[in-house]
Amino acid sequence: MIRRYLHDPVLDSLKHFPVVLLTGARQVGKSTLAQELIGRSWKASYLTLDDRVVLDGALRDPDGLISGTPTPVVLDEVQRAPELLRAIKRRVDREKTPGQYLLTGSANLMTLAAVSETLAGRVALHTLMPLCWPERLGRPIPTILKDLFEAGTSSDLLKRLPRTTGKDARREIIQSILGGGYPGPALMKPSEARHRWFASYRQTYLERDLLNIKSIENIPDFNRLLSLVAFRTGGLLNQSDLSRESGLPFTTLRRYMSLLEVTYQAFLLVPYYSNIGKRLVKTPKIYMSDTGMACYLRGVDDWAGLEHQGQVGAMVETWTASEILKLMSATDYRFHLYFWRTQAGHEVDFLLEFAGKLAAIEVKWSLQIDEATVSSLKRCHEELKGNLRMSVILYGGSEVVPLTPKIIAIPYSVFFGI
Repeated sequence: MIRRYLHDPVLDSLKHFPVVLLTGARQVGKSTLAQELIGRSWKASYLTLDDRVVLDGALRDPDGLISGTPTPVVLDEVQRAPELLRAIKRRVDREKTPGQYLLTGSANLMTLAAVSETLAGRVALHTLMPLCWPERLGRPIPTILKDLFEAGTSSDLLKRLPRTTGKDARREIIQSILGGGYPGPALMKPSEARHRWFASYRQTYLERDLLNIKSIENIPDFNRLLSLVAFRTGGLLNQSDLSRESGLPFTTLRRYMSLLEVTYQAFLLVPYYSNIGKRLVKTPKIYMSDTGMACYLRGVDDWAGLEHQGQVGAMVETWTASEILKLMSATDYRFHLYFWRTQAGHEVDFLLEFAGKLAAIEVKWSLQIDEATVSSLKRCHEELKGNLRMSVILYGGSEVVPLTPKIIAIPYSVFFGI
């Protein structure tokens, strides 16, 4: 059994908040984690709204179900009966004892206005993402994200890292990209079974999760949009092109894109500007949340298929973005991720922000570092001045190499603690 990085943070929140909400995509392991938390330090019962009797009770008489259920308790799949949350609010307003409710849901309930207003100030929110690479291998949580801000120079950061991996880890990364992070397919050996898992997931997601959250007028249209996003992962989001190619009216497209985010199938990164208002109006980049699902939707079964499509760079970037977000969710909620691009065409894949300071991360699949990559990072340092503390080039080599006092090349396996 893999011990999830969120195990201890969720347990700690149960000591301080009356309600803890654990959200994430379907099949990321929320129910498993919730049941693992039940033990000597938190003795709770478990109810799931996948049980028809429980669901009927929650829909028919939410107050009765809550008043008749002793706490502490896990309530699994609460997005199926959102009115339960109002009953829980009334209960915890009368009694504010920590650790009464652990709720799980396969949609981001805090983005839904009514739910957000109901639980505001009463809940600790945790997002369980698919397995990240070191988590799947049972490694400790990497400290690299905080190291980037604590080390003053490349030499300081070098002291915190192993100098070499001793091997080429790209084969392992390829398998991680093709299999994705959902525990089911991620732990399968490459086979037709993985393809069947994703096919089943897609059908369940479309026919159950979405319809539980909001009515979808046309499932085939939404299904087509999901595939189109998979083909654009890692690129700028051009909603006009998507509207034209999907055949969806612009207003419908925007609503469907929001649903992809709410159900954790895709995420957006906005460009970094010191003026926060500009970040909200500039064109974001779109990423699929799981590369295994993205490869399935693209009809890719092996690495040669990605190479044939000319999409290795975009998929490696997507995988890196999702891996960083997974570490962020398990490390500190104050991290924020952006990308950086100038009108002159200079670009850096990711900017990580923490407490007003920045670290740049550029993604390369090659074994070598070219001068153009270093030049882009130098330009980024000039533009952002003293706010940019450190720049990292993630690459396919095996050696940690300081390139300047503020720029360092790090192999993927070292960066992610493998």
